[in-house]
Amino acid sequence: MLRAQPGANCEASRIGTSPGAIGTAVAQQSLRGVLCFCNSPLTNTVEVYVQFKPGLIGEDGQVTDDSTAESLRNYMTELHAFIVRVLTVLPRDA
Repeated sequence: MLRAQPGANCEASRIGTSPGAIGTAVAQQSLRGVLCFCNSPLTNTVEVYVQFKPGLIGEDGQVTDDSTAESLRNYMTELHAFIVRVLTVLPRDA
């Protein structure tokens, strides 16, 4: 008997940071394949690649770069909308 994958039907997205310009993009592409294998519904258009630099996140945990902060806010808004859409089709209690 086949058991369900641990991430099956769990909404997923990718976000990452690395010190290099493309490191997180490469990692996210690899992660995408793993999540697809696990049958996790994935966001198709919302991905964030953050190049980490010293001082990007302040001592208080706030993002200090305005454009990065805006990208992260947009990401969270779109991720929430995606989760709502998925749960409309695949309710947790079904």
